[in-house]
Amino acid sequence: MTDISIDIATRRDLAQIQALIRELSAFHGDTAQVTLEQLQDIFFGSHPKGIAFVARENGAVTGYAGVLETIAVHSALPRFDIHHLHVVETQRNKGIGRALIAAAARYAGTRGARGLTIGTDAQNMTAQAAYRAMGLEEITDTGPRFWIEAS
Repeated sequence: MTDISIDIATRRDLAQIQALIRELSAFHGDTAQVTLEQLQDIFFGSHPKGIAFVARENGAVTGYAGVLETIAVHSALPRFDIHHLHVVETQRNKGIGRALIAAAARYAGTRGARGLTIGTDAQNMTAQAAYRAMGLEEITDTGPRFWIEAS
């Protein structure tokens, strides 16, 4: 992984992160609607919802991980979830995804979390195989989750 660095994103990275979010959304047959102002609020607002890590190669952002924080009320411990992980297609298989996950895990540890989670689409076998190859523990007993439209 020569000439590739993993950094905490800055405000200057938001346009490139937005472009990666668009790529990821398109991959899943969706359209990203998030604005730069909303990304600013999510990662740098007065009450940030998470943190972003970026992979850089020669100054260009080639991947990113959007990590969101919640709390486990029963233990009062923070919980972290890699909500987005995306690496530019031409930069895959260089260890960038692994490095982004490792950076997120280190960050979660510094914040007192025992670990962090990452999910993937049930049909995304490539991502599932990659996570298994990285040694991530598969969570199979989480039970069903449900959704209701906010009113």
